[in-house]
Amino acid sequence: MSAIRDAAAAAAARHAPFTALANVYDAIMQDVPYEAWCEFVLRELRMRGWQGRRLLDVGCGTGNASAPMVERGYHVVGLDASPEMAARARAKRPGADVLVADVRDFSLTVPVDLAYAVFDALNNLTDDGDLDRALACLHANLVPGGWCMFDANTSEGLRALWEDGVAEGWADGVHYRWVHTWDEQSRRATVEAYCRTDVMEFVERHVERPFDPEELLHAMLAAGFEAVEVIGYPLGRPAEADEARVWVLGRRPIAALRRPIAAVRRPAVLTPGRRPRARRGRSH
Repeated sequence: MSAIRDAAAAAAARHAPFTALANVYDAIMQDVPYEAWCEFVLRELRMRGWQGRRLLDVGCGTGNASAPMVERGYHVVGLDASPEMAARARAKRPGADVLVADVRDFSLTVPVDLAYAVFDALNNLTDDGDLDRALACLHANLVPGGWCMFDANTSEGLRALWEDGVAEGWADGVHYRWVHTWDEQSRRATVEAYCRTDVMEFVERHVERPFDPEELLHAMLAAGFEAVEVIGYPLGRPAEADEARVWVLGRRPIAALRRPIAAVRRPAVLTPGRRPRARRGRSH
């Protein structure tokens, strides 16, 4: 039976990432805890004194991480590189401010108080230097004192994305079979995402690059952020070395830094320990 399914996937039309998937994305991702993630972001930032109102949802996809913020009264600008995903976000929330742009190279008319990304959106930045360019761009589009916060899959998380390497099921009339592989040499994870409905059948190939705590700390500091931390969900404690998914946050300084970045104290990353694995998410 598995061979038959694999053959069907091989014969399906191939599409670029986050194009055809936009049509079925919300059906497949119904159980993703966007609401809880957004509450976590707000809680952690408020604990650090953040009081902003204007937000940027980076890699907003179909708008699932924008909606909880809008419901809480925040003004949210969505940003996504996929026109198809952005169109879905606009359709779900008429009048939504959604930009189609590359996170590595964009400019907002009005800077934001918070740039946030969930569901491993930045893991889709797979080339050397991509993350650095994205963080520099996010830094430039924040108000002084504004914050950036996002989650990321680590090497540990992408090595063992799903226990048997396959996620398969039905969701609102959509059959999906997603096959995951990890290449240790290139340090890249690939998902062949097969989807079928009564009216369409397709495959998209998604590639993610892992980002580990030390790498994220260095990248945030190099981009000019201060008060940088790498924490775990849902308790917000310092991330352990073998976390599958971590959350990173940092603040754009109110004034220019007066000391070298190397002199900024880096938060400690705890020694290895085991925690329950977080389920893998979308790269918006």
